[in-house]
Amino acid sequence: MSDWNPIHEAIKTLFGLVGTVIVLFVGWFVGQRLTYLWNVRQKRREFQLAASQQFYSAYGEFFATWKLWNRLERSLPDFEARRWELLKRAAAAEATVEAILVKLSSEHMLSPREIETLGLFRQAFQHLRQAIREGCVLSWTTSEHPEYSAFKGLATRISALLAEEWHSPPPSAEEAESQLLSITANHWEKDWASRFKVPKPRPT
Repeated sequence: MSDWNPIHEAIKTLFGLVGTVIVLFVGWFVGQRLTYLWNVRQKRREFQLAASQQFYSAYGEFFATWKLWNRLERSLPDFEARRWELLKRAAAAEATVEAILVKLSSEHMLSPREIETLGLFRQAFQHLRQAIREGCVLSWTTSEHPEYSAFKGLATRISALLAEEWHSPPPSAEEAESQLLSITANHWEKDWASRFKVPKPRPT
């Protein structure tokens, strides 16, 4: 008598099909998840690269406008017109920095120290526009000037923040709002340079 049973064979075939479907589904789900995570990572990396370039551009524009302003002869007949043009350049560079702060607040969970760094740098960056508006030079006369040293140190920290790998997920809308409000708070304005601790030079 034959041991072949069509019902048993049908059940075995059904179980085989179900197993195959489950394996395919799990593979598809995991693949979709990995693709999503990779796309998010790529998007954030592209944002970091773009923000880095914008930051470097704003920093360079600050430096160029500062040097032109400090060397602008007050006795020139078109002094006010040139002053206005430099004021617009300083304001445009500052607007670029403000946009970067919004992007950072929305894309990355910031530590308290990073929020402090961004808040202090924002105050430092405003000094050029304020100096032009008031008609006085930006008196960072030496590389060791406390405010100039703080400005360079803060810029370096932000550059490092934009270059490092971000592992944490993006903040929620509420967290992003809280971060931006903290960065742009007026309390960073008071004694901003003294709050930044300049690291000691490495021994040669």
